[in-house]
Amino acid sequence: MLRVTRTFRLLSWALLMGSFQGQLVSQVQTPLRGSLDGFDEGQRPSVLHVRHFDAPAVGLGDWTDVALVRSDGSFEVDLGALKAPVLYEFSAPPWSWMTLVRPGESSVLSLSPASRASSRLMQVPGASRWIGHHPSASLDSLARIQQGLMQNLVEPMTARSWGVQPSNIDSLEQVSLALDSAFQEAWTSLEQEMNQPVFDDLWWQAQWRWQLALGATETTLDSLWSEWNAGRPHQELANKLCSPGWIEAWYVRYDQWWKHRQVDSNGLSKAVYLANLDTLRVSMGQQWSRASTEDLAAAWLLKALSAPDELTFRIWETMAFPEPFRIQYKRLMASRNPRSAEAERAGIRWTMPNGDLQSYSDVCPNAWKVMLVVRNGSGAALRERELFAEITESDVFANVCFFVLSVDATQSDWRSSLSKRRSLEEQLVWLGNNPQNYEALEISTIPQIVAVSPGGQMSQSIRSLPSQGLARELERELRSYRSGY
Repeated sequence: MLRVTRTFRLLSWALLMGSFQGQLVSQVQTPLRGSLDGFDEGQRPSVLHVRHFDAPAVGLGDWTDVALVRSDGSFEVDLGALKAPVLYEFSAPPWSWMTLVRPGESSVLSLSPASRASSRLMQVPGASRWIGHHPSASLDSLARIQQGLMQNLVEPMTARSWGVQPSNIDSLEQVSLALDSAFQEAWTSLEQEMNQPVFDDLWWQAQWRWQLALGATETTLDSLWSEWNAGRPHQELANKLCSPGWIEAWYVRYDQWWKHRQVDSNGLSKAVYLANLDTLRVSMGQQWSRASTEDLAAAWLLKALSAPDELTFRIWETMAFPEPFRIQYKRLMASRNPRSAEAERAGIRWTMPNGDLQSYSDVCPNAWKVMLVVRNGSGAALRERELFAEITESDVFANVCFFVLSVDATQSDWRSSLSKRRSLEEQLVWLGNNPQNYEALEISTIPQIVAVSPGGQMSQSIRSLPSQGLARELERELRSYRSGY
């Protein structure tokens, strides 16, 4: 399971690169066809890792499949029986593509790298498009229009913030009105296409972002909020929570609500003691005095995502929130449980220099594991590798298991990393290019230090590279760790 450190809103904009047309009652087999395009010679990935987001409201999903890429760049993956459009991530680190796949998808998915380079190891958004009839074309067009309008909106606002007064004092307001009119025309023209709830949420997502850029008034947001909700009077709650775009409206409208002056902290504690929803409403502030139980649960789910604390935990433990929300909250809490992370790491297997596979859990089970993450072609990683070797030779750390962890993407790069071994004493292993393993070990950059205690917990105090004080951190942490026993 993915342990999310970001909220799903960080992924939501990428959804404009792929969406869906309708929901089906029956399940339909979905053998998805696709292709990798636009990669330089020798750089095209040979494997795509597939993640199914079954809890998009809280940004959680499971890695479910691996798709092999053919020599011509094409691939196929059987996504099984789908009864509604589902959000998937296709990953070939550093690239990641988010898209919604319809049941029985007939269009072909084209995936290509981004035009800009990135130093990140994973989660670099690539570009995706559907070849064939697919509603994403309209959303893509709207996204491009919106980006241009936002740029035109930012320029006069920035000038005013710098103290540059326009010759006409009403010019900024006039520019805003003109840009808003252009956006609303483009947005409204898609209304007939957005005739299903989740597709509709993605369409509204553009509106919420636009209103946020405009600095819309509470009156405007209230009116739009009512219009948005009026379009789904009979939609089941569980379906709302399965819509990737649904939570975005809550971020725009109510993010940071718990910081408002009207919130009564003592009253919230009293509400927990009484397990009373009416007391909870009053304590949250005037705007929540008539809120439905569903809206209260959505507000507290938002807080659990953005600012979890003991009070949030107690609220969820005591309040009679609807079960679909409780399922999402429990899934979120399970993803944050350290034991879940330990279980993910236990499943890791890496390749040894002789070609054998080795299980992570079989290596030094009762000792500290300290790993330097490297990749062929990184000069910084090579320099840190030399300093790392000096640390591993110190008698002070005789009981620590040191590894050089290669995340090379190809066999040839792995062989090159092997050729740079300083000696046969260097414990070099190949983790490969698997995003699931990267997440389990919290790997994000090259080079990087990863340290795991004998109890299986990731260390937050042993993080520095060898050139930046790894030896000091390690010695201090080991001394502290031993004194606790």
